[in-house]
Amino acid sequence: MSSVRYWTLLACGVLLLAATRSPAQQVPADFKVDLVYEVPDIEHPSAVTCDDEGNLFVGEDPMDMRGPSTESIDRIVLIRWDKNGGPPVKTVFCENLSAVFGMLWHQDALYVMNAPYYTMLKDTDGDGIADVRKRLADSLGHAPGLFGRNNHVPSGMRLGLDGFVYVALGDKGLPKAVGVDGSTITLEGGGVFRMRPDASQLEVVSSGIRNNMDVALDRFDNIFAFDNDDDFGWWTRIIHHVPTGYYGYPYDYRSHHKPYLPPVGEFGGGTACGGACYREAAWPAKYQGNAFFCDWGDSKIEHYKLTKKGASFEAQVEDFMLGDESGDFRPIDLCFSPDGKHMYVADWNLAGGGKPEKVGRLFRVTYVGDKVPLEPRRGKDVDPLEAQIRSLGHPSQHERMRAQQRLAAIGEAAVGPVSELIASDAEVLVKAHAIWALNALLDEVKGYDPAPEWIAALRDSEAEVRGQAARALGNRRVKAATAKLANALKDSDAAVRMQAAVALGRIGQASSANPLYEALGEPDVVARFTMIQALRAIGNWHPTLPHLHTADKTTRNAIIQTLEGVFDSGAVDVLDQWFREADEPMERVAALRALSKVHRKAAPYTGGWWGGKAAGGKPARPQELPWEATAVVLDAIGAGLQQDMPQIRLAALEALREVAAPETMPQVRRMIDDDPDQNVRLQAIRLLTDLKDTEIVPSLLRLAADSRSSNPLRQAAIRAVAAIDAKPYGKQLAEIALADDSPTPVVAVAIDALAVLGGEQAKQAIVKRLSDRRAPLRAKAIEAYAQVQGDDVAARIIPKLQDPDMSVQRAALSALSVLIDTADAETRFEVIKALAAAPDQRALPIYLDALLDENKETRDASRNTLVALADSIRSDIRTLHDRNELATPLRRELAKVFAADNQFAFLHEDPPVKQEPAAYAKYATDHRGDPQLGQQLFADPKGIGCAKCHVVGGAGAANIGPDLLGIGAKYPRRELIRSVLEPSNRILIDFEMVIVVTTSGAIHQGMIRSQTPESIELVTPEGKVVPIGADEIELKKTSNLSPMPNGLASGMTLENFADIIAYLESLKRRFPQG
Repeated sequence: MSSVRYWTLLACGVLLLAATRSPAQQVPADFKVDLVYEVPDIEHPSAVTCDDEGNLFVGEDPMDMRGPSTESIDRIVLIRWDKNGGPPVKTVFCENLSAVFGMLWHQDALYVMNAPYYTMLKDTDGDGIADVRKRLADSLGHAPGLFGRNNHVPSGMRLGLDGFVYVALGDKGLPKAVGVDGSTITLEGGGVFRMRPDASQLEVVSSGIRNNMDVALDRFDNIFAFDNDDDFGWWTRIIHHVPTGYYGYPYDYRSHHKPYLPPVGEFGGGTACGGACYREAAWPAKYQGNAFFCDWGDSKIEHYKLTKKGASFEAQVEDFMLGDESGDFRPIDLCFSPDGKHMYVADWNLAGGGKPEKVGRLFRVTYVGDKVPLEPRRGKDVDPLEAQIRSLGHPSQHERMRAQQRLAAIGEAAVGPVSELIASDAEVLVKAHAIWALNALLDEVKGYDPAPEWIAALRDSEAEVRGQAARALGNRRVKAATAKLANALKDSDAAVRMQAAVALGRIGQASSANPLYEALGEPDVVARFTMIQALRAIGNWHPTLPHLHTADKTTRNAIIQTLEGVFDSGAVDVLDQWFREADEPMERVAALRALSKVHRKAAPYTGGWWGGKAAGGKPARPQELPWEATAVVLDAIGAGLQQDMPQIRLAALEALREVAAPETMPQVRRMIDDDPDQNVRLQAIRLLTDLKDTEIVPSLLRLAADSRSSNPLRQAAIRAVAAIDAKPYGKQLAEIALADDSPTPVVAVAIDALAVLGGEQAKQAIVKRLSDRRAPLRAKAIEAYAQVQGDDVAARIIPKLQDPDMSVQRAALSALSVLIDTADAETRFEVIKALAAAPDQRALPIYLDALLDENKETRDASRNTLVALADSIRSDIRTLHDRNELATPLRRELAKVFAADNQFAFLHEDPPVKQEPAAYAKYATDHRGDPQLGQQLFADPKGIGCAKCHVVGGAGAANIGPDLLGIGAKYPRRELIRSVLEPSNRILIDFEMVIVVTTSGAIHQGMIRSQTPESIELVTPEGKVVPIGADEIELKKTSNLSPMPNGLASGMTLENFADIIAYLESLKRRFPQG
């Protein structure tokens, strides 16, 4: 897959040469930007769309700014342009709406997605105010504000050639959406769904995404969406949503637990928002047919050039519209005028939400160059039928759609002429619109059946026409087309093969299974995926096993993939048979893995949201409910443990990490002693360790003490004993640690276990290794002895500062530092007293800590040592002074210690003046900083302490703030600087602080980790998880403060701050998947 991001300074310079500017905007040459409205004339614009005349509707979303997010206070403003060039007329079209994030104009009405509602509005008297308001649906998502702000919900909409409205859905999902005709859909997570404009015929199109806020349809109804990143490796991405597609969010894109489709391309970090494909003809050819998307986080609008690649696309991206420093440009939605001349941009105008400020701007981008030919005259609905036919070939999508809809309205008289187009040599777009005009005529003309024309079109010379014909046959579930669609699975074009597979799956004839199985050798990933989905939809498993016996290896693998995750006893029986019959060991492994995925069912999804950090956790609905095939799966896993081939035994053990099967545990225990394969034994040990299986400890101890066993097995056994329950086995572990014939790796692990265990036996064993001839064991023993804190710990460790091996010296210094922080007063004094006897410059941090100790003897010992070291530590203390890193009490004590020493006179000077945030920003802008030093500062828990809340690439124990891996690709340097200096003005939507007051009067503050109608879980700034039942909540509101404290920079020097920014900027690589 090819993708190119033009975002270097050089490329931007070329792109923006001779750009026309408006406040906070930069666009390419030959374009201009007009600021149409700003506060107070527009407030928090969230969605834009045009009517057929080009007048503009703007959704305003104060619900998610000043709030409250639970009350319907949003509205829609209508801007009508004066045809004579006068000022526009602005009216409030409709008020008291829930969060407005999607609008669509169709047949003189405005359809509004104000989730969970879907509303139709009409202005019948032309005064610019809706006088007809009809709620068409009220179950498209959860109640307003249930999970805080109204994001990750149904939002942007587009009308397709097929007459369906396609809707972008964020991952708060649809618990149970009900259409006006009673049709229902349920979807956990995000994707795309569709319905008729009147909210009938609800269907899921695709799933497995995070938060695409809009659907951009191209001229042939290919659906593109721009999806948000999640701080775990799900980068902003362009997704081509194919019917039945699944894209892997939130769990599978990292775990690869089940197959998913790849994106068109990943494009770094950012905050994906609204977008559209440019389908008109008033802009230069390079933009026609391509997508534009808002990146709210990166303060830009990007142009994506989309190029066919097999059944899907590849993309190249370039910046189209950028903000400068004159305003906070935060584009959230865009649309194009029906004449194609203008792009309208809704600018949220602030980084964040839930704030009291009233902000927002509306821009209009216009092409003013001369590189585009004038388009032909557009038609009108009153034109004769022949003129409507001609308009199907117009370069404007808006005009073609008008003509297509008008031909459907004409009715029977249009059937013949439109049918003739399909068999003619007309252009591809003409034929595509003709196919869908016939589809609409099917509903208008009694007794009419366009299936023969569509079936004939499957032989058209143009692949796009063949694909549209297959799509139409599938949409209408034309059973008579089954054989021809099966033939289309062999089409030369992958996109046609994909559409044929989707159609066969929708039609659902059992006889279609055979040609679909035969086609599973398909080389195109997307086409093959839709074939798999079609087979799952059909559910005919009778021919599956014969195909497994006769197909080639590639096809067999695809068949196993088809069966994976299918909760159907017929599919499970096939997998079970193949597991026992397949000749290839790895195919038996694949069958067993597929079986393990359906061991039990999860409870049905009825609501709730997994939160913004879902990918870092486990599935919200665990598989715990037995079903009719559970016994078959468990029996297969048990049989796998006894197979001759180690690959299969390993696969069975791997399955047991997810599958509860207590009846297999005796066999697993025996494998630790008896299995001939070391990897199998290691896997068995890990499994039983995770299960805290105490029955296996005696076997583990025997293995750990057995000098004939390999080091990896002995080490694994010791670690397992320590993890399960080491307390009763201190004597045995000590014997292993002290055995003369124990190799270094085994002793090291035993010492670790003893350090965790503690007690006199552990201390005695560790002490004996302090003088071991092997330096690694001396260092390990030092670390362990500090951990168990023996009575003579200082006397034992301090001499090791003179050890001939540098690694042992470092271990001693590190251990002493730990002791000073964690030991009791008596031990701290012993450490300082011992260090005072042999002063060492390397221990300066210890002496400084001790200078403020509560114990007078400790303080006195520290003072004497510092005086003795004065000459060697002067430079270090001067550096701490210059960096303003000497706390006032410590500076005061040092001044007393060195009162008679002139070389420390600087301690009497005033500390450096505290810098203002602007000084930090300027310094970090002008100085690159050292990323390696920044990483050290980031990780130091005693310093700035970033790692207390943040992890990088999953490394670390924090679970409070976002994972910062990739943040350097996500945000420019200036944004990183502002995010550290002004965290509460830069809160990521999924990391907002929430204040909860309970009915008992308790006040909790933290971030929502998960939320269901029954309860919420808060993660406090200290990392504590607090569960709160819904019936306990008296008040819940979003805080304007970030969990990241303000004023972090005040504890840093300017150099420190630049180093931290340099480190954050260096975090650009993607998270390793799987």
